[in-house]
Amino acid sequence: MNAPLSPATSGFVLSAAITVLFNTALAWAKDVYAPLSKFLASLAGHWTAHGLLDLLLFAGLGLFFTSTRTAQRIPPQYLTGLLIGAVVSASLGLALWYVFV
Repeated sequence: MNAPLSPATSGFVLSAAITVLFNTALAWAKDVYAPLSKFLASLAGHWTAHGLLDLLLFAGLGLFFTSTRTAQRIPPQYLTGLLIGAVVSASLGLALWYVFV
């Protein structure tokens, strides 16, 4: 079955894939660059600010991709693969980062 996804579903799936990768990059950046970690801690607590940035990015990109129907042009199978690939890559990236760094 190859049913099309709604604009909102497509938009937020694409947003989730991007946000997952951003989350990993932000975790790496905070470990490498102490002033960033201290800045986030001063805003709302170290992990709270990290989570809020992830949430804002997810919501903002999701609404943007939904309103422009950008993600709806991408086939559903590709969006699913993209999200799975992003989650696997981010998981491996964080696991290897914390094992070797």
